[in-house]
Amino acid sequence: DEAFLYFIPKDEWATRLTSGLRAVDLGAAPGGWTYQLVRRGMMVQSIDNGPMAESLMDTGQVRHFTEDGFKFRPEKKNIDWLVCDMVEKPSKVTRLMLDWVVNGYVTELIFNLKLPMKKRFDSVYENLSLIRTELKKYGIEYKLQAKHLYHDREEITVNLQVTDIPKHLKR
Repeated sequence: DEAFLYFIPKDEWATRLTSGLRAVDLGAAPGGWTYQLVRRGMMVQSIDNGPMAESLMDTGQVRHFTEDGFKFRPEKKNIDWLVCDMVEKPSKVTRLMLDWVVNGYVTELIFNLKLPMKKRFDSVYENLSLIRTELKKYGIEYKLQAKHLYHDREEITVNLQVTDIPKHLKR
């Protein structure tokens, strides 16, 4: 919840965090991020080999896919939100997020980069630079924010909002 409150201005909640949007949660189990999406009225594809909380499955808003989050891709390129909290090297997660954006699967993302024990600043700087470089290469316009949230001591949370994509990359 803190990430949405921090990254999304309140006057934009009605369009960016509203009922009816489509979302994907990579690394979903047991369902913390999925819960945040569901409580905002979104339809969620939750991807994880682990089990999801039954209370989330009972909402009728969640489809659980027992798959590897690094291999899953949606059937259609119509995802409004992608959230990702997988325990993996920051560079691997960053490249996955870029793949989703460059291939037109999603327009907004929140993802966590797990910080290594050493050279944490360097890791964050390198990954945010990679995002800027790759999106510039494809001509994708975006808004990028990152924050070390209060409860996430060993990670940084990133919000990437695609604001415009070239016609040849559009869904």
